[in-house]
Amino acid sequence: MIYKEAIEYIKNIERAGIDLGLERMRELLDMLGSPDEALRCVHIAGTNGKGSVSAYLTSILREAGYRVGTYNSPSVFCYNERWLVGGAPLGDDAVAKYMSKVARVIEGENAGREGGFKPTAFEIETAVAFEAFKEEGCDVCVIETGLGGRWDATNAMRHKLFSVITPIGLDHCAYLGNTLGEIAAEKAAIIDGEAVTCAQSEEIMRELAHPWRTVDGEKKYMPCRLFVASEPTLLDDSLDGQHFLYEGEKYFVKMLGAHQLQNAAIAICAAKKLNEKGLEISEDSIKRGLFKAVWRGRFEIVQNAKERFDLRVPHGKTLVFDGAHNPHGAKTLKSALQNYFAGVRIHLVIGVLKDKDVKGIVSLIAPLAARATCMTPPSPRAMSAEELSGIVGEYVQCDIGQNIHKAVQDALDGDCDVVLVAGSLTLFEDMGGKGER
Repeated sequence: MIYKEAIEYIKNIERAGIDLGLERMRELLDMLGSPDEALRCVHIAGTNGKGSVSAYLTSILREAGYRVGTYNSPSVFCYNERWLVGGAPLGDDAVAKYMSKVARVIEGENAGREGGFKPTAFEIETAVAFEAFKEEGCDVCVIETGLGGRWDATNAMRHKLFSVITPIGLDHCAYLGNTLGEIAAEKAAIIDGEAVTCAQSEEIMRELAHPWRTVDGEKKYMPCRLFVASEPTLLDDSLDGQHFLYEGEKYFVKMLGAHQLQNAAIAICAAKKLNEKGLEISEDSIKRGLFKAVWRGRFEIVQNAKERFDLRVPHGKTLVFDGAHNPHGAKTLKSALQNYFAGVRIHLVIGVLKDKDVKGIVSLIAPLAARATCMTPPSPRAMSAEELSGIVGEYVQCDIGQNIHKAVQDALDGDCDVVLVAGSLTLFEDMGGKGER
């Protein structure tokens, strides 16, 4: 396949939807020669902060001189960015090459199996990740779960250096459970011996400390050494970034919001754990890695908007991207807006998926806006802009946009000081960004 054919191939399979489980994924990896077994992987799960922690950890490892493979989902500005090698998205030819290899294996199995062998789109993309990272010579890999943990395709990997659990909140309740404890138990299932996390509620920590699996139809608790990152202390912050203390050392991150200090603390703790695993990561590498880390679309003050998105930001105005796609993320976004943009006029450009807690998200961020524009994200799971406007309109005057690029530019040209593009990460797909990390 060429790249265009590879994209069409995966889109056709994506229409079949989600089908959680590990047997099919493990079988696919074994058909490919078990590429995961040749890799050293850190496995990350959680409700919020997975992407930021993976960005911090990837940057730290790169500064330490390692070739890093990073697997994230969903992608934000370009499809290829879900597979990063050395911090850069796989090229079109590489995506086509590895997708073709996986597709050939599937087609060969389909030819000889009654009923066929039908991996999901995410399983295929996960197989591409392991195959690409092996073939591209990655020294260490940072692998982010897609949904949950226990039955997530990434959890089919056989060996892990250790796991990381980021802050847990209520999300994907239809798949994971209706309480924090139930959701934590599903995410804790990625733990294989050791895990790094941050301080969380007693209900969550109890599950993280006692992960379990189903063995011969019975619940079996697995041994676990849980390492909890120390609390960071903010020293000063501005729109340029944040200085903070962690275990007596001073660090700086460009990512904004108090939650990013917690994410950075998790990454520092994980980096020190990697040192114990035999990787050489100096304190200077940790500091430089945190300083250089970027994670697009998460309370991002957009720089170079003209070059990246062909958007003109008038002098004195600010453009912010944030993929707050659940109430936990929306609460974090609300706190950051109140901290950095108190008393200014905000124009909210918002789009969400209908299977999310839309009212919970909107109730937190819409009251902070002076105006809003509702969009329909490019996803079969999207809530229509018309339906969304009925919810947003309860809090702020809103209209309906047809084109995300035009909606953002019109908002920038209006009378507000800050334009916030928020909601589902899929909302950013049509922005035309480059995808560099």
